[in-house]
Amino acid sequence: MYHMLPYSYRPQAHYTRAQHGEFQNLIERFVNKILRETDIVDADNVDGRKLFNSIDTFFSYGLLTADGTYWRFIRQFLPRAEQKMLIAECGNANDRFLSIGWLKTSFNKGTLYFMLLALTNQINKIYLNKYYHINSCLRNNGLLEAVAELMDRLNTVQFAFYTSRQLREEPIPAAVVEPYVVQVSSRAAARQRKLTEKEASQEVVPNVIPTEIPSILTQAIDQDVLLDELVRNRHNRLNTELYDAQRVEEIDEDGEASTSVVEEKLEDVMTKKMSCAHMESMDPDGIEQILASVEPEEPEMPEFNLADGEYQMSQGDVLHLAINVFEKSSEKIIECFKVLENFHSDCIKLRYFVMTNYNVYVFKYRYKTHSGSPGKTTNLSSEGFFIPVVRMAHDRIKAIKISIDNLSFMLEANENGFSHFIENVERDDKSVFTYTAALAGLECGAHLINSLIQVVEHSSRQLSERAEVDDHIGYMCMLQPNLEKQLSRTIDIRSAALCFWYEQSYAEREKSMTTKSGYLFKTSVGTWMKGSEEADQRYCMIVGNCLHVFLDSNCKSEDVVINLSTSTLHNMGRVTFQLRGPEGQFEFESSAQEDYAEWMAVLGQIMENKATPQYMTPCLTVLLEGSIAVVQEGEKFWADGFLRLLNEIPGDSFQQVIVVHPPKDKDSFFANRAPALCLVTADQSIHYFFLRFTKELERFTNSVEVTFGLKHQKLDDQMMQTPIGKTIHNTCCLAKNLWPI
Repeated sequence: MYHMLPYSYRPQAHYTRAQHGEFQNLIERFVNKILRETDIVDADNVDGRKLFNSIDTFFSYGLLTADGTYWRFIRQFLPRAEQKMLIAECGNANDRFLSIGWLKTSFNKGTLYFMLLALTNQINKIYLNKYYHINSCLRNNGLLEAVAELMDRLNTVQFAFYTSRQLREEPIPAAVVEPYVVQVSSRAAARQRKLTEKEASQEVVPNVIPTEIPSILTQAIDQDVLLDELVRNRHNRLNTELYDAQRVEEIDEDGEASTSVVEEKLEDVMTKKMSCAHMESMDPDGIEQILASVEPEEPEMPEFNLADGEYQMSQGDVLHLAINVFEKSSEKIIECFKVLENFHSDCIKLRYFVMTNYNVYVFKYRYKTHSGSPGKTTNLSSEGFFIPVVRMAHDRIKAIKISIDNLSFMLEANENGFSHFIENVERDDKSVFTYTAALAGLECGAHLINSLIQVVEHSSRQLSERAEVDDHIGYMCMLQPNLEKQLSRTIDIRSAALCFWYEQSYAEREKSMTTKSGYLFKTSVGTWMKGSEEADQRYCMIVGNCLHVFLDSNCKSEDVVINLSTSTLHNMGRVTFQLRGPEGQFEFESSAQEDYAEWMAVLGQIMENKATPQYMTPCLTVLLEGSIAVVQEGEKFWADGFLRLLNEIPGDSFQQVIVVHPPKDKDSFFANRAPALCLVTADQSIHYFFLRFTKELERFTNSVEVTFGLKHQKLDDQMMQTPIGKTIHNTCCLAKNLWPI
């Protein structure tokens, strides 16, 4: 017995969320690969095509209709005019074609992220419930937000997918659709048989519609598209036959056997199915099919070993600078460095020194803020944007002046001056004639200067005259006479270094020795704690006026930082104390009475004798024949040679030379600790010299050893148990983030 089912009947859909996480990772891998592209991403791009198919599956998976036609859902969010434009563009197409057409338009116009953002709105969830299964991708809030964030990262990529009616010139695999078998009644069969016998008896066959409908008519494809496809295939076939005929004639002339040309039948052409503009199939693939077809993961791009001070821009940054900032379309970035402006002042600025084959640019970098719009920008990256400051054309660079040990440099312009930017608008008003910056390292400074000289000498511009290079002679003519005037004697300069200097007296040493670290049981006030086994065991360390609470002794994950200067200490029991401050109220419990007594003594001493904030002075440290001079250059030192003498440390007063290296673990709390050279003098004071790079620390330490005949010691775990070691360790821990990163 047979039952008739309605035409619109669909079997019950069965969907699952088991593979949503793997599907999200797959989309993220495609996005990361596309972000490395520097060209337009079209359907010929393998990763672009895979991403398109994955997003198509993302919208198709979980549809209650189970036919991949999410156009019925998407059009609820589109203006009526946009719907009509898309329908007109796709022609007389079905809903599946419109779904593909909308998705391609969203990629090309960059509006896909805003659509996904609208779907995350709680008000629009009623439409999701109407069209999608509970286990669909769109109704998985976490997956929807993750995909929306990934699409937001693609705002710097330009897509150029073809329209859904775009045909390929190469032959398309045939796809023959089985005709439907229609069961007719006995009366209709008799009528058809009688009509057939009557037609057979006639000499002229009338124009009667055949009983079997051609399979191509069952496809909802516009006739104009079919005609275009037929004409194109016929044109390709004629060209192929003409080529084969010419080839046969050449073979016959040579006496070789000719090959027969296979002629294509019209019905074969009619049954060919149009591809979806370089896409794999009109039918959406399921998550299982996409995950099963994933190729082995390609090896990641090798990371470049950048030298000190060198910087590598991302391909997206380079593309945006080429479009919005660079003067010429053929400009290419040669090298990029991180330089420092206004080093001898309180407002040190990090700048990006970019060399191209036509110009030298200086950019500042501003990180994105979620509180508001960044305003006018020239380059958007994943974390921030670059803002142009100065443009120095190669033919306008008159002289390149270098300081001692390549620590800084100055570029001098000719009579035309350098161009500068005000609110991203370039001004060429002949008001900027010099540019000065520092590298604070001999090796990285030599790298930048050599690259700059090579770039200018081999510029793509036509240079009227060669730039003059002053290798620290002019600088020394400014430095040595003025320093001799400050010291009132003749000097012999051995070496120099740009660093941050800090002098710590014996009284300040006593305050800095007030430190302690160890495990405590911590709980927030207001939560009931019956015993130490119910509290959180945390590793606590006192650094300066702050108590740092870490998850463990690796000091990687910080739980909370309590400012002891603004907190009060309360004794809550035999081994328990409480800290109350702006950060909250926290209760700590020691494991033993002796440990509790030590914590109370150290905390009480810090709160009574609050340490003053340490000021690290940016300066030029000059090694002389018998002393170390600490000076600061004036704002116009390259013009007038003005400098200030901050201190002179006699060499015969040095007792110890201690070197502090940054930790190898980059995830540690002390990872940003600057390399430091510490000189302990006879009056028990300590002079700290914080340098920018580890190689610069090694060079400066070697110069001190050669000049004063002292061997250095490293700050290790054993030395940290001594009073001097504790003092140096605590001071260096406070000196984090001295250098702009």
